[in-house]
Amino acid sequence: MYHAPDRERGWRGSMAAALQTVRHAHNERVRQSIQHVIARLEQRTATGPVAHNSTHGVHTR
Repeated sequence: MYHAPDRERGWRGSMAAALQTVRHAHNERVRQSIQHVIARLEQRTATGPVAHNSTHGVHTR
């Protein structure tokens, strides 16, 4: 009976560690995705107006 609490705590500790690892991996993927989107938006903002005007100038005549 004495070892049951230790085993239970060990199991819970392992689960907590696993969940923390999963959370960290998920957060890292989300962070990388957001950085990728921001980088693409910055590129589009830098070149967007020129491409936009040349592309749609033909359609406005």
